[in-house]
Order: sequence, then C-alpha cells, then structure tokens
Amino acid sequence: MSTVSDMNWYLLQCKPNQQTRAEEHLINQGFEIYSPEIRAERIIRRQRIVRVEAVFPGYVFIRLNPASNWRALHATRGVSRLVSFNGSPHIVPDDLVQSLQQQYSADQVPTALFRAGDRVQIMEGCFKHIDAIVKAVTSDERIIVLMTILHSEQMIAFPAGQLAKAG
Repeated sequence: MSTVSDMNWYLLQCKPNQQTRAEEHLINQGFEIYSPEIRAERIIRRQRIVRVEAVFPGYVFIRLNPASNWRALHATRGVSRLVSFNGSPHIVPDDLVQSLQQQYSADQVPTALFRAGDRVQIMEGCFKHIDAIVKAVTSDERIIVLMTILHSEQMIAFPAGQLAKAG
C-alpha cells in the first residue's frame, strides 16, 4: 500500500479541446488531479461575461506513485501524453502545486478586464481605431478613458464591449 509521501505530481498533456473529457475520465478512474482555474471577464458578442478558464489550457496535474498503472493514462480518453524529458516522466515539485492551489483558490474574484493605466483601442462608433488610456472603471461597469482629441485630453466613458486592449 502506498502512502501520500510516496506519490508525486506529474503533468499530463490533453488532446486539443478535450481537457474536460480527460479530467472526467481520470477522476472516474480514481486518479487525483489538479487543474488550476481562474474566473475571468471576457467580452463575447458585446456582452460582458465572467467565466471559468484553465490557467494552463490543455494540461492537467496528476498525482501518481511508482506503482500506479501508468498504461491506463495512455488509454484514457482526452489524454495525449505524460510530459517527459529524455524519456522519463518529469516530477512536478509538491511546493509548486501547493502554491498554485493557494493562488487559484475557488473563492477568487474574477480578474478585471480593464484596469487604470491600460492602453486600449476603441472598436466602434465615431472614435473607432483611436487609442486611449483607461482612467477608471465605474460602478455600472463603464470604462472611462483618456484620449487626445484635437490636441486636448478628454475623458469619455464607453461600455466595455466597445474597447479592446491595445497591442
């Protein structure tokens, strides 16, 4: 019988767009996995949406011991390969995984789409393609930007869906 101290973390690469499938099948087989996630704001079809996204898309940490059935991993749906170097699976340090678990806890607030000081480009309307700098985000989620119009700095508020981060 192996103990937790005998177990190490490794990294699995998933097949394209099959990370969720791989995670489900690994859990069903009794493997301990970890996939850090973050809640992030995105603009999709002019709508502000908060959604959960993988921090490392396409990769899942898995805890295994030397006696684990490693062959089962290769036959698991959604799994592409175990990340290896020189033909040997690479051990991920426990303290790295613990640090990620602390940093990406479930009660985390979503990362802001725009922050003061960000360079943005206006994507719609009469100011389309003009660059600006985010000055503030209002309580009703409008973005106040500072832009130069006719050699004068002006502050104008825009819905988040009309802005994109500049290059």
